[in-house]
Amino acid sequence: MTNVYSSTLVLYWTAFIYHFFLASEVSMLGTSIPLLMNFATSHGFDPLALGMIWTFASGGKIFVYQSAVMIVGYSYGYFDGRDMLRIGLSLTVVESILLLLVVPFYWPLIGI
Repeated sequence: MTNVYSSTLVLYWTAFIYHFFLASEVSMLGTSIPLLMNFATSHGFDPLALGMIWTFASGGKIFVYQSAVMIVGYSYGYFDGRDMLRIGLSLTVVESILLLLVVPFYWPLIGI
C-alpha cells in the first residue's frame, strides 16, 4: 500500500472477495470495519478513506445470495444466474475504475 492507486485496488478487491464469504452487507461490514479502522490508525492511514473504499466494495454483487432484493428478483424469474454474474461483474469492474479516478482526484478536493 505504497500509493493511492494500488491501495485503492487492493482494498476494493479484497473487500469484494471477503463479501463472497459473508453474503450480507451488514455482516460483512460489521465484522471487518472495526479491524480495518484499527489497522488504519495503527499504520498511519486515513481511516475515513479506507472505510469508504471498503464500504463501496460491499455494493458489488455477482451472486444472487448476496442480496435479498436479488433473491426476490431471481425467484420471480426476472433474470437468471448468468445475467447476474455477467452484469454484476461488469458493474463491479466499472466501479473499481471509477474509484481509481475519484479517490486521488476528487476526494482531496472535498477534504477526504
